[in-house]
Amino acid sequence: MKKGVFSKVVVAAVAFSAVWGLSVRALASDTEQKLNEVNQKITQKQDLVDGGQKKLSKLQDQQFSDETEIKELTKNINARKAHLSDQARSAQVNDTGSLIEFVTDSKSVSDAVGRIATVATMVNANNQTLNDQKRDKLKVAADKQRIAEAVTQQQKLNEQLRNDMADLAVQKVELKVQKAKEDADKKKAEDALAATKQAAAAAKQAKDNATAAQALANVNKAAATVTTNKTTSTADSSSSTTATTTNTTSTNTNSNVQTVAVKSTSTSSTTQSSMDTSSVVSAALSLTKMGIPYVWGGSSLSGMDCSGLTAYVYSQFGVSLPHNTVSQEGYVTYESVSQAEPGDLLFWGSKGSSYHVAIYIGGGQFVHAPTEGENVKVGSISSFAPSFAGRLK
Repeated sequence: MKKGVFSKVVVAAVAFSAVWGLSVRALASDTEQKLNEVNQKITQKQDLVDGGQKKLSKLQDQQFSDETEIKELTKNINARKAHLSDQARSAQVNDTGSLIEFVTDSKSVSDAVGRIATVATMVNANNQTLNDQKRDKLKVAADKQRIAEAVTQQQKLNEQLRNDMADLAVQKVELKVQKAKEDADKKKAEDALAATKQAAAAAKQAKDNATAAQALANVNKAAATVTTNKTTSTADSSSSTTATTTNTTSTNTNSNVQTVAVKSTSTSSTTQSSMDTSSVVSAALSLTKMGIPYVWGGSSLSGMDCSGLTAYVYSQFGVSLPHNTVSQEGYVTYESVSQAEPGDLLFWGSKGSSYHVAIYIGGGQFVHAPTEGENVKVGSISSFAPSFAGRLK
């Protein structure tokens, strides 16, 4: 009889532990896989965000170049307009007969031929001027419209990409909460397994049927306790996930907060408040003495662009910033330029769509990578005013 009860205890313990362990492992494996998939999507989406911002910056550079060309074309148009006006006034002062008189007053046939050629040349020149005028006007209008439409389209695409990033950040938070709950359940399962082993050991040492029966009861009690805990844990997980979803989804209406959500799940624990800002300023100033050229997409001493410079400097102090001005906005608390302190970031453009960034070094000056053909250097707020400032969180 003792042997039969003992067998029941062992079988119950093994079966309970196996089923519970498989269930927890299956849940944990599924959540871990989903979390890895979301992390991969976030990486891919971040590449698209960076690429979109680069395209937008190039379009804005093209917009600036076109504005310069448009000014030159406008100057030419105005000059031709003045020339045509002068000729119109001349035609009013001298009646059309003057051209005929100019030809008929010739002293010889060869003189007449020469005068006719002169008149023809003048008429052709006027016609060419009119054609040039029309062509340049069309080019000015077409260029402005084409670039403006491209910029608008890219801005919309970048906004959608940032929204997608925020959605993925919400999913990541939810999965992390779920995984934490599953890890807690796994610990409970391990504790339950230990309890069943103890019960089995007690049954093995039992000297009579009463002790063995009590051991079996202990196994059943452990199973009931863990099952209850599992149900409670699942309910807590659902409640916590719902709360997390509610809280994080509410941030989904603001693109700036969305970018912060992405940061909160991935950034280093080092912040500007925990580092010596004078060291940041010194590191930034040291780059101005190395003759580092502006290189689009660069972030090393061989060449860097504006966001590559800020990312490089802060990486020296354990802060990982993305290589993108808009994404870097998500790592700061917005400040006015007048409130900027040494070590803060300065941004140009509107919030959520900035196109240039620098490191403020105090005294109305900053270090930045300006543009192609220039090296990393010190700039002045008075000559190139930023739109807003940001302090690392």
